[in-house]
Amino acid sequence: MVKIRDDQTDEYLQNDPVRFIELILRHIAKTMPGEIRGIPPHLVWYQIEVAVARARKHGLTTDEDIIGFVSVMHEISPNFDEEPTLKAILADTRMKPSERWKALFADTPALKAAWERAAHPAFYDSDAWIGPEPDDETGQ
Repeated sequence: MVKIRDDQTDEYLQNDPVRFIELILRHIAKTMPGEIRGIPPHLVWYQIEVAVARARKHGLTTDEDIIGFVSVMHEISPNFDEEPTLKAILADTRMKPSERWKALFADTPALKAAWERAAHPAFYDSDAWIGPEPDDETGQ
């Protein structure tokens, strides 16, 4: 019997970027349709591309973690990862990226306050939906 590890499944899904974004788009449309209502489909697609790249900058690699990150960007704030407490956890290299992602959701007063700050309308930065400028040498 062939056994496929979770990391192999993640690599398989993410090796087809179009399919992976379609999967995330279906997830967002099903679980939080109000968050994308009224946004033209090509812009939602672009938001997902930007969000996936942002998740990967934090070292997230599993489908579950990346989809979670994209979902939080849509539900809470596209720049939630800039809130100082959340940012510090995501940058803590003493933990593996998946552990850092899970640590964001610990039930502590400090994290509850951090999530409230990240969700506050004054914190929201729509420019976070804009992807980074392409590198001059690689065009990416």
